[in-house]
Amino acid sequence: MMRGGTRQALGILGVAAVLMAAWAWLAERPGMAAEFAEYNEAANRIRIEGYLARGSAPSNVIVGSSLSGRLLASYFKGTRLGDMGNLGLDGSGPWVGMEVLMRRKDLPETIWVETYLLGRGETGNDRALMDGLGSFGMRLAVWCPVFRASRRPSSVVYSALKVRREGGVKGETLTTNEASMAMGEPVEAAPVDAGVEERWRGILREMARRNVRVVFVDMPSGETRRPGPRRGHDLADRLQLEFKLGRVDLREAWFRRGWVPRYTDGRHLDGASAVATASMLAEMSGP
Repeated sequence: MMRGGTRQALGILGVAAVLMAAWAWLAERPGMAAEFAEYNEAANRIRIEGYLARGSAPSNVIVGSSLSGRLLASYFKGTRLGDMGNLGLDGSGPWVGMEVLMRRKDLPETIWVETYLLGRGETGNDRALMDGLGSFGMRLAVWCPVFRASRRPSSVVYSALKVRREGGVKGETLTTNEASMAMGEPVEAAPVDAGVEERWRGILREMARRNVRVVFVDMPSGETRRPGPRRGHDLADRLQLEFKLGRVDLREAWFRRGWVPRYTDGRHLDGASAVATASMLAEMSGP
């Protein structure tokens, strides 16, 4: 005969199971998966878990930092880059996204590599992300949607409020300022940490061996006028020449039109500007 404490514990477990099943059903409804999260780790898990859980690799993936993380896959719907994955990871450089996508046996046809932190070496945040890739929690989340970060109730609410606050995918009137078309002062090429250049050469050789197209992408990162010329080649220039890669400068695309992007914090695009940037990338992605 069960004791009262045992019956109570089983009752609590039963209620928890029912609530979890109800949330699992609700979380599968359209629009219920979070695209943003309230802190970096959860935001990165949303993108990584979503990518690894796909039935097949998308045709296109953008990898980079939180700058490209703002270009949600939904912003590309209806464009020639409609089948887009996003591995723009908060606090990390693009090589981490490359490591994530290579965890799958299948690869995308084209990888769009953000250049902003291209030359930065490994950080503690990068190591934590890499360690988490092989964890039990990651495997469980890939296998069962209810355990994914995109289904966390707090992230679902946060994401919905953030999209609404920033204008979401509806877009807003873009600011035009002809003065922004004037080129700024020359800038120094970004420094490159030790060992990073050789790491990228290894990655790009592997992509070439597997017939994957790689294109570098310069993302807006707080600029309010057309960037000046670089003094000397940066890492992306050198790799582009060596491996005959494409390169898309989305900053140039903005200011050539006389448009001025808006930022939420002085560096990251707001919702309307992110939608416009995704459209520009799609327009510049092919003939």
